[in-house]
Amino acid sequence: MSTTAPPIALPLRAMGLFTGAVTADPTPTMASPSWWGADSECFDVRGADESGSESSAFVKSMIGHADAYIDIPHAFAAAAEAGLRGVGPAVYAADPAAGILVLENLVGTSSTATLDVFDDDARLEQLIALRAQVHGFGAITRTATVFDDIRALTELATTNRVTLPADFDWMLRMLDMAEKRIAAAGFDLVACHGDGNVSNVLLADDGRMLLVDWDVAALMDPLQDIGVLLAEVRPFDSTAREVFTAAWGSFDQALFDRARIYGVADCVRWGLIGAYADHARPGTLEYSKLSDWQFLRARAGLGESAFYDRVNNL
Repeated sequence: MSTTAPPIALPLRAMGLFTGAVTADPTPTMASPSWWGADSECFDVRGADESGSESSAFVKSMIGHADAYIDIPHAFAAAAEAGLRGVGPAVYAADPAAGILVLENLVGTSSTATLDVFDDDARLEQLIALRAQVHGFGAITRTATVFDDIRALTELATTNRVTLPADFDWMLRMLDMAEKRIAAAGFDLVACHGDGNVSNVLLADDGRMLLVDWDVAALMDPLQDIGVLLAEVRPFDSTAREVFTAAWGSFDQALFDRARIYGVADCVRWGLIGAYADHARPGTLEYSKLSDWQFLRARAGLGESAFYDRVNNL
């Protein structure tokens, strides 16, 4: 560990934290295949205050380009409520203007979930129950469907002349067709985490399962939250139906199809985020790999004949 004060110490001291000697070891960042710390720089911070009392924290410092597509104050507020409710790590302090979030330090006492963890149906049921607890959050006030986010991200990409796939307009046309049918059917708005990526799940050594990264949290159709999770952990209908039933409480083909469409749309959203991040921070293949992979998944979902059947069934 470095013996000189790291740059992250300055904003922390401005918040009245770690006023004595401090060390900060960076934690891993990976955009592909998982969006893992790719919007932020994260640090395992350890130090002491003026009284000599030792403490540690996990510090998340948002990267400059992230505020173009993340409502940082809203995401931090959701993280804070998650900590209070035991749904996420405890939040010790936050400065949304500076993009600094200070959390319970689980470095060395937890692991990031991977897809194979949720091959176990019992673990997946635990995750479904954890995500359902978010429905009662009061801090989640942003109202946005995945289609709303896609429109905002498309405008951001267009304004910044971000290179998008040659068939991107076709993707939008297909999604527009589905969105209109979903809107006509109607849906309730419920507070949801909204991100199905399992890298947003921490498995603590003490047995806790915790949600992190509340960047896309919003009031949304709860079927969207289920759909993005299914797209991640059960990409094939044959195994997704049982999980949908567990999450929704019963099986309905039209609602299942809506959830699957949301999962495809989510791939377009993440493709756009990856493309914009690659444009904002050129020189790394990580963001472009994520973008290409997500657009590939979206293309497969939109191009299969079953997509039209799903839309017709809405």
